[in-house]
Amino acid sequence: MVADIADVAAGRTPPAFGRPVASLNPPVRAEMQRHQGGYYIRLTVHDRPGVAAGVATKMAEREISLESILQHRSESAAARDRHGRSGLPVPLVLITYAATEAAIRASLDAMAADGLLSEPPQLIRIERE
Repeated sequence: MVADIADVAAGRTPPAFGRPVASLNPPVRAEMQRHQGGYYIRLTVHDRPGVAAGVATKMAEREISLESILQHRSESAAARDRHGRSGLPVPLVLITYAATEAAIRASLDAMAADGLLSEPPQLIRIERE
């Protein structure tokens, strides 16, 4: 570090990136859709048979593996049928293994098109080392 300070004091400053700035190539921005990693996805679905299976199928069709899936029924759902289902919206939380964002978004679009979702999904990228 002392040598760097001495070089600056003497007016000897090499290019910051080892080359003159004019000879550097402009940066190319990577598309976020190409991002690959795990995802935390919070869906709001109707509490009825087959919804979780439909969600898992839409993910599998795009080769997305699920690390975990968790569904809790809403405690505020007063009317339930004899099987304990209310048909009201409930949260469904997914954690995926590595997948591209394009595949995740395509599966979410397919779920919405099939009427599996009652609200827009919430998506958070998981960065793992």
